[in-house]
Amino acid sequence: MEFLWTGDQKLNTVHVQDVVSAVWHTANWYVSSDNSRPGAPVTFNLADKNDTDQEAVNKHIQSIFAIETGFKGTAFSEAAMLFGQQETAEETNDMHLGPWADILKSQNIKTSPLTPYLEADLLAKNSLSLDGNQISVSTGFKYEHPKLLEQSLRDIISDFQNLGIWPRD
Repeated sequence: MEFLWTGDQKLNTVHVQDVVSAVWHTANWYVSSDNSRPGAPVTFNLADKNDTDQEAVNKHIQSIFAIETGFKGTAFSEAAMLFGQQETAEETNDMHLGPWADILKSQNIKTSPLTPYLEADLLAKNSLSLDGNQISVSTGFKYEHPKLLEQSLRDIISDFQNLGIWPRD
């Protein structure tokens, strides 16, 4: 499995339990103190402390699914963008959507919110990296899952399997 661009392209991750905790924490913080005054921050970015890049995610994919992953590199990726993001996304979707539907059918999964569908905008070389520290500085929030771990991904897959929206094999 190969991805566009290079492994050092940044992207953010945050554990769903931290998202839920942050919503609850900031709601309580906002109503329990004098944070309703004008100028008080009411919007915070959430991002774990992992400084995640595509290579880190790929290492987990390799380990979990026992597949080789890699990157096409800048020259190939720029050529793909010249071909057109929409066309490249359509070609990629044509390659993956059919087999995914076959896998779901073979596992008797009638419907799943999970999909390999790729939006064309996601092919651009845009690092998705932001600083999630302000919520901690302003409100005292503490991330319970500060790093993207393989075991966390395995737990999520297991949860999806138990919900019947991810194949077991």
